[in-house]
Amino acid sequence: MTASDSCVRVIQISDCHLFADIERSGYLKINPYTSLQKVLACVRDLEPELVLVTGDLSGDLSESGYRHFQTLWQQAGIPAAMHIIPGNHDQPALLRQFFGSEMSWLQRSLKLDNWHLHALDSHYQGTLGYVDKEQLSKLKGRVNAAPDVFHLVAVHHHPVACNSWMDKHQWCNREAFLALLDELPQIRLVIHGHVHADLSWQHGNSQILACPSTCWQWRHTEEFAVDDKAPGLRLLELGQKGTFNTRIIRVSNR
Repeated sequence: MTASDSCVRVIQISDCHLFADIERSGYLKINPYTSLQKVLACVRDLEPELVLVTGDLSGDLSESGYRHFQTLWQQAGIPAAMHIIPGNHDQPALLRQFFGSEMSWLQRSLKLDNWHLHALDSHYQGTLGYVDKEQLSKLKGRVNAAPDVFHLVAVHHHPVACNSWMDKHQWCNREAFLALLDELPQIRLVIHGHVHADLSWQHGNSQILACPSTCWQWRHTEEFAVDDKAPGLRLLELGQKGTFNTRIIRVSNR
């Protein structure tokens, strides 16, 4: 991205896994409540125009977990708009109850200068993901209706194989989405969560980027393993000409 290519700043956070008990810790004794608090403080300092939360706000399907997210967001004092999609650990009905307006982009695209941002709901059965034909058809229509801008798609599950134990928790019909990417070179970016890691792939004209969790991270090995990398977020700077910069920012996990 050149100096003359002005940009908009977007932050992605994902996989918060909040518990009803804010004193409860998870893997590596990381407390998801306090780690999210630190991540949101970092978000505030980065002054984004938009924050995208790509699923798994909850770690135990509790109503309290969503209340805790609301509390932490309000306490952080982030002036940016926030938009949310569900993950496999979320309860969609509860998520809509607490974040109905923040989930409205599932029905319409967000317009951010020369970029249109689209959301897909991959919540399905257990840890598996699935995006129905209706969603994919609507995405295709929205992208084709705006051929002269650049497009970003956000989803929870990973659209390409990680070649690790996480592939047991896959997006079942991801091939249909990848075929759509082949049809739609205007989609420059796909961002997702679920894998608790900073991963990147190129598929045709589309860069596919995974985001670290705001709590514990996964090692992408054959058997399940936890990584000792710190919680983090993904910063995206979207350029007017379709270029972009991105980096991972991590915070202390203690």
